[in-house]
Amino acid sequence: MGERHSPPRRPLRRFLFVAALPGLPLLLLVLLGKGMKHEFSDLDYFATDGTRVTSPVGARSMPAFNLLDQNGRTVTRDSLQGTFWLVACMTTDTASTPYLARLTQQLLWANWRYRDEPDVGLICLTLDAAHDTPERLRSYVQQNERYNRYPDKWLFLTGDQSALDSIIGDGLGIPRDPDDPFNIGTLLLVDDRGFVRQKYLASSEHEIGDAVEDIALLKKRKTERAYRWREHALAPALPFLGPADGDRAHTVPKFALTDQNGAEYSHRDVDGKVLLVDAFFTACPTICPVISSQLARVHDHLWSERLEDRVRILSHTVDPKNDTPERMRRYGERLGADPAVWKFLTGAESDLYPLLQEGYLLTALPSDTAAGGFFHSDQIILVDTEGRLRGTYDGTRTSDVDQMLNDMMGLLANAGAPVGTAQP
Repeated sequence: MGERHSPPRRPLRRFLFVAALPGLPLLLLVLLGKGMKHEFSDLDYFATDGTRVTSPVGARSMPAFNLLDQNGRTVTRDSLQGTFWLVACMTTDTASTPYLARLTQQLLWANWRYRDEPDVGLICLTLDAAHDTPERLRSYVQQNERYNRYPDKWLFLTGDQSALDSIIGDGLGIPRDPDDPFNIGTLLLVDDRGFVRQKYLASSEHEIGDAVEDIALLKKRKTERAYRWREHALAPALPFLGPADGDRAHTVPKFALTDQNGAEYSHRDVDGKVLLVDAFFTACPTICPVISSQLARVHDHLWSERLEDRVRILSHTVDPKNDTPERMRRYGERLGADPAVWKFLTGAESDLYPLLQEGYLLTALPSDTAAGGFFHSDQIILVDTEGRLRGTYDGTRTSDVDQMLNDMMGLLANAGAPVGTAQP
């Protein structure tokens, strides 16, 4: 008998190789995913306790200050608005800071990347105001920013040392070793509204590279917001709701109620604001928790779209006998509500019920058959800056609330706010 040969295996190997090809891109994404994180994520915020949070409500931000830059000019927190900043804490005294050259080199890397972009800069807070006079700081900055196209991209701030220490420690939450007070290796990324968005180790080239990428991400998000704003400006006009008075649309009457802080809140406080209005009560066992959770989502959206100064959420209780300001305050805190943006309102029944029924055209009344003892609408009402009703939406339906957000953005975009200020 002749020799027996095993069947050739090349076709099988070729088949397995071809079959594996579609999976290679996925494998590469897994292996490289860390370096591609900015394509799929966003930067969170820091709460005052150091934890990460997704909303700027209560997040750590640059505290108010009044300092001098290297040219002797006054710089305040408000003057930094609209620019993204990398913040370092240091001194130009080489005897106290032997690593000054290394830190400067790291800062120059980030500065070089954004040298031609006016909305990105570097802030250095001095750790030794007695040494770092404006004259010394001016010499340091001039040596290092000579390649910048725009002035004032590198600010070295000095002033009262106790104020600077408070900004660094209490305000920005940067720890400082009392045995080595001039050695702070932390850099912060502060966004164009003053919120702290990320921390980096200044001595790490890898983390400086991350900082450069993170700034690019925040700038991209800003561009996206501006684009969405222009898109909303093209939305068709919303109708006016309610009974008209001749040529005059139905408008919400004047009111004076009490908010969750026990303070009076009236029509004067919402002048020029877009309103999102609903009826609720804190003991509601049915639809109120659903509507409130939807409004909590809206509340966070206002902050992410930078509309917290232009919109107010007004939740009116239908149970004023039990819903005291303190009870409403606890209810709002559980929802994460910023009390300046989301108002929970109570008052006399003779004030609340007519306002809800005749002003906002919502159902609100006691009921022996309704769960919890009150019957009220599940609608959220959209009111424009002139007090006219422009939309009504089922607050229990996510799709309706999403439509409400689009309509709200359309109202705001067409109200004439300048692009580049609050909204983008």
